[in-house]
Amino acid sequence: VDDPVPFFTFAKNLYPGTYSPTPAHYFIRALEQRGKLLCNYTQNIDTLENVAGIERKVTCHGSFETASCLACKHKVPCAAIHDDIFASRVPTCPQCTHELNILKPDIVFFGEPLGEGFERHIQDDLPQCDLLLVMGSSMRVQPVATIPSMLARDVPQILINRE
Repeated sequence: VDDPVPFFTFAKNLYPGTYSPTPAHYFIRALEQRGKLLCNYTQNIDTLENVAGIERKVTCHGSFETASCLACKHKVPCAAIHDDIFASRVPTCPQCTHELNILKPDIVFFGEPLGEGFERHIQDDLPQCDLLLVMGSSMRVQPVATIPSMLARDVPQILINRE
């Protein structure tokens, strides 16, 4: 982390609470309630899946749900860094004094690897998938964009987006 200030100055624009779930979020929740959802893989970091009540999810790029210390890995709910984010301050860890004691939202920045949860879940879910429904994705961000090519050829795939 060369300079965390620019991110934390901008982070208030990304912080949850600005937006509400869309009908698409509630559609996914309805599929889950009916036992038709194996898992929702989301690239969004906004926690709207949580607000919509979706439980079976993998947040591929992490989310603002929690934040972790870059040095000691102490985890806090993101509400604990709310005031710092909205004051454009870099939040620091209350548990350590290391020079990298920054509490970073548990989101994946460009160039960082996805969390272990993605790899574990995708390997478990691929053999069980009988339909892939992709909604609101350009399918350009890797490695999530490769999911369709990982499926068996006989698994139907539906892409819904504005492009």
